[in-house]
Amino acid sequence: MADIIAIKDYLKKLQKIINFDADFKFGGIYLVKKRKIDDITCCIIASLPDSYKKMLKTKNDVQKYSSVLSYGLLSKLLARKFFLDKNLCMVNVNEVNKLIGAVLMTIERDIKNIEDLFNS
Repeated sequence: MADIIAIKDYLKKLQKIINFDADFKFGGIYLVKKRKIDDITCCIIASLPDSYKKMLKTKNDVQKYSSVLSYGLLSKLLARKFFLDKNLCMVNVNEVNKLIGAVLMTIERDIKNIEDLFNS
């Protein structure tokens, strides 16, 4: 249970970094330092249970778990580098905020269901 609280805290920190620590803002596209995003995503991945990480890597049955699907889309959106500077990420802030919100709402239930699936 403590891991779920830590994961949610890290997701909220990621959201704050994207919303408030952007180097440049142009409409809905924010340029954020890649290092800041990588630091938080590394903490999120380290806090996830192994069964959840396995589900992230598999392509089957991810439709059943909305947080897995949302987190996969989130990681793809956060990996878009700015073409002029590879140390900056181009982040569509509206999409990222929606995905983080979706993960926050469903991750606890999905982790419990995935662990039950792997433990049975």
